[in-house]
Amino acid sequence: MLLDILPLVETPAQVIYWLVTFVICGLAWWRGDRPERAGVLLVLANFVISGIVDQYFWGRMTWGVMLADGALFAAFYLLALRSPRWWVRGAAAFALLGFLSHFAAMLDASILWWAYVTLRWLTSGGILLALVAGAVEAPLARRYDSWRKQIPV
Repeated sequence: MLLDILPLVETPAQVIYWLVTFVICGLAWWRGDRPERAGVLLVLANFVISGIVDQYFWGRMTWGVMLADGALFAAFYLLALRSPRWWVRGAAAFALLGFLSHFAAMLDASILWWAYVTLRWLTSGGILLALVAGAVEAPLARRYDSWRKQIPV
């Protein structure tokens, strides 16, 4: 099972990015609550699915990655509707930017490939930073919720 993921990691930058992703997801899973754990599952599923379908092109686009990023945005959007945590809205915003970057590259052929890939990496980095913010915020939110319950109405 672990050997199946090796074709997804081809460059040192990808190795570092995967390691950072696993560290952030582990931190969010350990310190977080239900929204953070849902975010971890969404991020890991998107990274694996995107890595698997990234090699399939139709024209200039990786349609599988575009669909995976659209599903990631939809999932974070639904999570943002159900969760009071602010970081989920930030993650949904970064996921939307990542999804829209596919359309920008599709509509304008003058966008260089490295710019398109860099934008995808930056938006996924933004999602990871939002997840870190969620991991930091979760204990504070638990403390606030317990304090709020002590106040008489």
